[in-house]
Amino acid sequence: MKTYPVPAIDVPRSCSESRYGAVAWRQWGLAGVLAILAFGVGLAFAPGGLRFDAADPAAERHLVRFSAAEANEREAYRWSERGAVLRLFGLTRRPLIIDLRMTSPRPPDAAPAETRFALGSWRSNAFLIEGDWRRYQALLPPRPGAPDLRLEIRTFRPAKESDKRDLGAALTRVAIFPADGLTPPIGAIATLGMVRASILLLLPIALFAATSRTEPRTAPWIAVVGGAVLLAVAVAHPVDAVALLPDLWLIPVGTAVSAAIFFGAQPHLTPMLVFLRHALASDAARLAAVLVVAAIQGVVFLALVPPWQHYDEPAHFEFAWLLAFHPSWPAVGTVNPAIAWIGGEGRALSHLPTYHLLVSLPLRLASGWSVIDQLYLARAVSLVLFIATIAILGGIARTLFSVGHPMRWLLPLVAALIPPFADIMTAVNNDVGAIVAFSLFLWSVVHILVLGWSARRAAWVIGAALLAAAMKNVTLIAVPLAAVVLFIAWGIRQRWRWRRLVGLLAALMTGVLALSLAWSDPAAWYRYGGVSGDGAARVALSDAPHGRHAFRLAAGFSPYEVSGLSAPLALADLPVIAGGPVTIGAWVWASRATTAAGPIILYNDLTPELRTIAMASVDVDVQPRFVVWTFDAPPVMRTMQVLMPAPPPMNGESPVTCFFDGLVVVQGKYPAHTPPQLNDAATAGHWNGQAITNLVRNGSAEDGWLHLRPIIDRVAWPLVRRSPSRVVASLFDFERTGPIILFNVVPDLAFRSLMTFGWGEVEPLDRIWRSVLPIMVLALLLGFARAVAANAVNASPRRVAVAVFAFIGLLLWTNAALRILPALIAQPPPFPRYGFPAIGPLALVIAAGWLAWWPVHRRATGAAALVIAMLMVNALAYATMWWHWYV
Repeated sequence: MKTYPVPAIDVPRSCSESRYGAVAWRQWGLAGVLAILAFGVGLAFAPGGLRFDAADPAAERHLVRFSAAEANEREAYRWSERGAVLRLFGLTRRPLIIDLRMTSPRPPDAAPAETRFALGSWRSNAFLIEGDWRRYQALLPPRPGAPDLRLEIRTFRPAKESDKRDLGAALTRVAIFPADGLTPPIGAIATLGMVRASILLLLPIALFAATSRTEPRTAPWIAVVGGAVLLAVAVAHPVDAVALLPDLWLIPVGTAVSAAIFFGAQPHLTPMLVFLRHALASDAARLAAVLVVAAIQGVVFLALVPPWQHYDEPAHFEFAWLLAFHPSWPAVGTVNPAIAWIGGEGRALSHLPTYHLLVSLPLRLASGWSVIDQLYLARAVSLVLFIATIAILGGIARTLFSVGHPMRWLLPLVAALIPPFADIMTAVNNDVGAIVAFSLFLWSVVHILVLGWSARRAAWVIGAALLAAAMKNVTLIAVPLAAVVLFIAWGIRQRWRWRRLVGLLAALMTGVLALSLAWSDPAAWYRYGGVSGDGAARVALSDAPHGRHAFRLAAGFSPYEVSGLSAPLALADLPVIAGGPVTIGAWVWASRATTAAGPIILYNDLTPELRTIAMASVDVDVQPRFVVWTFDAPPVMRTMQVLMPAPPPMNGESPVTCFFDGLVVVQGKYPAHTPPQLNDAATAGHWNGQAITNLVRNGSAEDGWLHLRPIIDRVAWPLVRRSPSRVVASLFDFERTGPIILFNVVPDLAFRSLMTFGWGEVEPLDRIWRSVLPIMVLALLLGFARAVAANAVNASPRRVAVAVFAFIGLLLWTNAALRILPALIAQPPPFPRYGFPAIGPLALVIAAGWLAWWPVHRRATGAAALVIAMLMVNALAYATMWWHWYV
């Protein structure tokens, strides 16, 4: 990677230069005085509350889900509709008295207008809005993170048939009075919030700084006067200021303001910059400063997150506690009443115990402590591992980049300032152990690639890979990666040409895939359990009832789930069939006469549990016969599959194989005595004289695809704790899973990697962050690609190491995105903790991708802007968690 030049600092060398510097500081002081005066003038005109008429066009900013203004001979008003919201912006930081003038005249058969006010987690008692105009008042508690007052009003439909609105109450006037007793100027600051007020106060100074080096000399003063006027207007109208500068924009605006001041003041900060330059002259000193920042960050998260509010913390702490205090090794099902109350429920007892053993060591010394105190001691172990991880990232950056390169300190600092990463690294969770061990493995990888092969370095790679594999199944990938890295390092030592090295790796991967995959499973169908463990689940038959192939269900058993073949229904079809009759029909036969289980419907409603509907069994023999099953679809479904069960193994009897062909799933009821006439692909046809559309794909097994060999599926299942076969099949089912991954999972994962906490449910209330952060991540990826392309001149050891480092990161984050596969049932959202073992590559993408968009001579300013932006992101994170858990 290219070394970024750091601008030299010019120290004044003459009396005239010193006098010029003193004059410049007086100009800066004058700009600051103008900003303070403008701020004071604005405060002098700040209102004490908020009043507006509902029919006023300006009121649309505050009224969400209200109909257009209406009027009669006496009043002008707006009707609230279902989901109506009164947007109060920054006023909700203070206790408020709200006064609404409303009425709700209703038809005689309509229910009364029962109403509640709701602000964040607070809800008022229920009251009725009468049919005449009255004033309704309520005292609202402060809720800084909840700017919207929800009007939960029982709605009705107007008597006019053409009016399809769901109406609540008619509103004509709104008055809001703060109830905290603050004077209007102090109240205006409270409404703005300290962060926004500080940014506004610094705005004229930032404009002065940004234009201080331009011509003519009057430009800075024109800018500062304009900024002062804007500041005074904003402070005089604090609610409007919050509306026009929402929390979403505080980070970019604050970053821009800070960067402008830093840019303008840099020539005048020579003594301080010289001191910092000398104090942080070495890479070791800069890394030490980064570790101090990481320690502060870790302590904040350790203290800020309440007990048990980290993801699955009760289960992992329970495992560590049982290792420390239970009289025997805790196996699955072990229950100790002294710790059972935290709700761990033994969920972690099947995990690899390496991390939990480490945490249990200091717990043994705290046997007399309360469980909560022991929890914080266990979190402190994770905090130490967090700081160790940042130190390891500093070692990686030191290996990858030359002396003095800003990435040597920027990479570990960015990692330390990613809020969800600090959140999980101060939790009691084996993800902490996986992250530190895999980071150590990544360090060994770049070390051997940059410095060359040696027995000691190879041993480091192998040992770190085994340690990572011992921490968690998600980092088992370190073992095969270690083999590949050692192969590359050995090839470099032997001076192999890159074409030969890549060719050998490609041949190796081709061989592994050939040994792992086999052909001729039915496309768009998924294996469950031990179905057809002796081979393919699709067979070619010249006399098949439909087409030339049929489904083959050989007897199989699995200790994890029922065995069979499953076909998912398209999500778009579920609302169509919900609550109505559905018919399943298929030609069924067997290798000998037997009783075959009927189809099983697997579906998710609004709950996370997978629910089932079992069809009746049927008697079959060696001749195909058409069988029909009918059921009523549940009224609400998020997913649905049709599973054809495999026959179970029979002790003492010859195994039986079942076959089916021409399977159809259609809406409505259809008879069994008349089989449907289907097209060649079995996607549509006619049944009982009616046109039908088959709701399952490949209903006659005419299309095949690759499948994971059953023996590999059986071996890998206990390690990954899910079906490898279905995951592999879903990768080939790009028609179904591609849109889910690209348009749902990847943006959600990008957002969650930067701005979710706790169990994944704590996030900023402003939903626009879900759009902004993925776009920012995309821009950073493009910037990183730009930086890599600009430096891809030759294959130097450092560039090879950066490429391998980034590729391993891509593998880990791809795995995090694909964790939702096979996406056959309702899944939890993607968790970034599965990608955080590759926190180093993520930090590299953020830092290098950000700097790539800055001109070379401005990259020092760009690095400062990135640090400021990360600090503001953390401020938003702290506020989000505080509002969620403590307000």
